Amino acid sequence: MPIKVDVRSLLCSPAFWLLAAFTALVLFGVNPAHAADASAGGGAGLPWEGPLDKLQRSISGPVAFVIALLGIVACGATLIWGGEISEFARRMIYVVMVICVLVFANTLLTGALFSGATVPAAGLFTDSAALAPAATVSAR
Repeated sequence: MPIKVDVRSLLCSPAFWLLAAFTALVLFGVNPAHAADASAGGGAGLPWEGPLDKLQRSISGPVAFVIALLGIVACGATLIWGGEISEFARRMIYVVMVICVLVFANTLLTGALFSGATVPAAGLFTDSAALAPAATVSAR
């Protein structure tokens, strides 16, 4: 049985406007408390953060990228040319392939592969010929 609501009487009701004002006050007027970031010096880190950070660094490096790429190729080749394999083996190959794709995507999207290049500061150059073009460019 549907409930009929008269919109005009609802908008004229003082209880509706009181509830609307209270809701707006709660949503927009109160400052929410934010937890401190342990890595920014806001507090002590939890005991499991160290191993989780180490695991995250391990699965986002160039070695993990290559292993994931080889895993994707091996799983794909096994599924295509594997012949008759059991349903359990096929599902395990799918699980390994999904893990490889996740590691591959994590490494690709975080830019961990390409973050090794650094440009030295201008003060580190010793050859005056190398500094001359940089000085003319900065003078413009």
